[in-house]
This record gives sequence, structure tokens and C-alpha cells, in this order.
Amino acid sequence: MRAFPAPLRRSPRLQAWLLGACLLLAGSAVQAASLQVAPILVEFQPDQQAQALWLTNTGDAPLHAQVRVQQWTQADGAEQLAPTRDLVASPAIVEIAPGQKQLVRLLRLLRLQPAATGREQAYRVLVDELPRTDGPAGSGLTLLLRYSIPAFVLKAGATPVIERAGPAPLADLSQVSATLGDGDGTLSVANGGDQRLRIMQLAYVNPDGSRIVLNDGLVGYVLAGQRMQWPLVLPSAARPGGSLRAVFNHDGQEQALPPAPSDR
Repeated sequence: MRAFPAPLRRSPRLQAWLLGACLLLAGSAVQAASLQVAPILVEFQPDQQAQALWLTNTGDAPLHAQVRVQQWTQADGAEQLAPTRDLVASPAIVEIAPGQKQLVRLLRLLRLQPAATGREQAYRVLVDELPRTDGPAGSGLTLLLRYSIPAFVLKAGATPVIERAGPAPLADLSQVSATLGDGDGTLSVANGGDQRLRIMQLAYVNPDGSRIVLNDGLVGYVLAGQRMQWPLVLPSAARPGGSLRAVFNHDGQEQALPPAPSDR
């Protein structure tokens, strides 16, 4: 099996954005954003029509926010969001007084959805804090938050994460495979199953058992029946013949990420 690479690297575009943000903040007063959103994961049973999303204002001034839902797919190894009417937010625009919270209902319009494919359907709920128009002049820069919350319509028979009691069975990786692109430092993961795959705590384990932590947090999702990829840099400490290991979904135990047949 080919040696897997190491730490996720930032793209030049992201580095430029971070640098620009730091320079901007260095010359301005900053007002902390005050929008909080819960839950951070939304799951619908196949016949469920509504879920609740709570927006809280932890600040000392009123705030406005916009809630939108977009269809979430992955094409050519990249995230894709597109407008949808499968799920809608009501109300879509809210004003929240200081110290108060607002209920937003996520409504599933069943009559508009395509015939069931037997696979989980994926969406992103985007919650944007809107700029104030009544702030005092020269008050400085306000950091406006955007939340991007994963939302799923589960396949029949699946148990929502929040309702699981006790240890869950380990994620089924029988239809999952990973490849490392030749020369481009790209890890590509294909998920042929009918449910999402959530990848966390990525590590490379050398043949002698020594570990190299690649990402100790969330790497990302591979949606049902789709493929996702991430840029990686091969560490000098990685030795041929090792394995890539991670915690999948909400398991408490790591597993090896299966290589594609050509890499075995």
C-alpha cells in the first residue's frame, strides 16, 4: 500500500484571505459578533416534516440574521451548494433582541422532493448575521458570523445521531476507498454507501506503529455515493507500508481507511 501523506495545507487563496483579514483588523476597533445557533447538526427522518433551529443573541444590541437552506453535493472532489426548495426556513429573516432567542423552523416540502433514491440526502443551513444599519459612525469593524450547519434527510431505518443510546456500531467502510493522486498531494476518498461518512482525527501509522497526526479535528464529510478530496503534504517521517487511520462518523474508535484496489 502506498504511503499516505500528512498535514493538510492551506491554499494560497485562504492564506491571502487570512493575511488581509489580519491587516484589516490591526487598524480597526473590533466588535465581537453575538449570534449563537443550535443545534449544529440537523437530521430528518424520512417522514418528518419540520425541525427546530434556535438563534440566540448574546450581545447587548439587537441583531438581524438571515437563514437559507441549500442542497449540498460534492462534484470533482469539491463542495457544491445550490438553491433548493426541498427545505425552507421560516422565518427566513429575523430580528433578535439582546439576550433573547428566536425559533426558526426548517420545513421539508415533501411534495417537491424527487422520488426516494434509498440514499441519504444532504443540505447545508446557512445562517448569516446581517450588518447593522443603526450603529454609531466610526464604531469600528464588526465581525459578522456565518454558520454552515449540515442537515440530512436520513434513509429509511437510520437512527439519528442524537437518539443513539450506547456505543454505536463502527462505521461500515466496505464501500469506502481512498487514493493518493500521483504527484499532486491529493487524498481522494470515495463513499459508495448510502449514508454520509464523517472523517475526524486523521493519522498516519508507520509499519513500526509510530503515529503521525495529520489533523486532530474534523477533516470533512464524504456524502453518500460521492467523492471528496483534500490537499495533503507527505511528511518526511512517513514510511512506506503504513496505513491511514481516522475516527469515522461518531464512533469512539479509529479504523483504517481502506485503500483503493490499485493501491493495495
